[in-house]
Amino acid sequence: MFSREFDTICYSGAKATYIALDNTAVADVGRVGPSEENIVDLTITGHGFLAGPSLWDFNCCFILGSTNYSGLKRIYSVPDANSLRIFSKYTAETPAGTETLRTAYKSSFPFLWLGFEIHLSAASATSENLVVNKDSDRGAGFDSKLYSKDMNGIQDIVYMVPEEEPVRCEKDSVIDLTWANTNARTWGIKFFVKQIV
Repeated sequence: MFSREFDTICYSGAKATYIALDNTAVADVGRVGPSEENIVDLTITGHGFLAGPSLWDFNCCFILGSTNYSGLKRIYSVPDANSLRIFSKYTAETPAGTETLRTAYKSSFPFLWLGFEIHLSAASATSENLVVNKDSDRGAGFDSKLYSKDMNGIQDIVYMVPEEEPVRCEKDSVIDLTWANTNARTWGIKFFVKQIV
């Protein structure tokens, strides 16, 4: 369908697709794992996000509003229900509690959003909308809703943007998927994006 290579960004969790960070200092775990990249630990009570099956098949998360940690991050591990370890250089910071962990994507280059997939462990049994928004770096006047669906009775969605109607995103635009997931279904989400060079 698409003539050029595209990137697949994976996310997974068992609660809402977004949550606020705790007002607790970020902790430096140090250089660990086979790649010896630095790891930091974030405190996020009851976040529900899940790590990937391996360090090579990793899941991602997106941090919004942090001074030092905003952006797309690879998840290293989930030590417990209230902490999340990500690959990142360490810089001392104590979140104010207004920063959020999200299922979102951002690039410092222009890109195309090609669509997404979601699979739930069981069909949702609550009427709650899953919404995908494009938040423009230019301001709210340039934001747009790309997709919305009531998840009641839904277990799978595959939504691909028609190739002749691409969703063009300027650099630093954020594609943000939100869903409350009150039933606490385990979900896996893939975003499909293509960089414009």
